[in-house]
Amino acid sequence: MRNSLVEQYVEAICEKGCRSVREDIRLLSRGVVLPELSDLDELSRQLVLKELRSIMAVYGDGCPVTQPTLSEKGGLGHDQRKKTTSR
Repeated sequence: MRNSLVEQYVEAICEKGCRSVREDIRLLSRGVVLPELSDLDELSRQLVLKELRSIMAVYGDGCPVTQPTLSEKGGLGHDQRKKTTSR
């Protein structure tokens, strides 16, 4: 049960984005108890930290840069291209 609980907390933290996760790792490493982890015991918080480090190791020292798509900018997505008719 502990592992599934830890996974839920890890997923919730990861949803905040790369930079936030890196900051959370830094804080957890210094012993800060994040508000979202206050219900966990020390061992569980350390498991969350270990898992976050493992996940973020894939990205090295940086965060991936993603360009927003037109649909995220409020524009047209790939499947929503403007249809034009010729006259």
